[in-house]
Amino acid sequence: MKRFIYTGPTSGVTLLVNGKEQEIILHAGKEVTLPDTHEYVKTLTALGYLQEIPTPATPEVTSKPETTSKSEKGGK
Repeated sequence: MKRFIYTGPTSGVTLLVNGKEQEIILHAGKEVTLPDTHEYVKTLTALGYLQEIPTPATPEVTSKPETTSKSEKGGK
């Protein structure tokens, strides 16, 4: 599932996702979460009605070794 901004005319669609029907209402300028591998979603993307919202990259957490400066050692 990916997040998109929909820019087409207001409409509704029922998608079959993982064997279950999912009803989606599409409003111009609104965010919608859709299965990006679904053929209908691919069609809307090709028509320019869906623009994917990039997911923010999670910052990589790295631990840095602690260092002590000369001034912290009591030097003048």
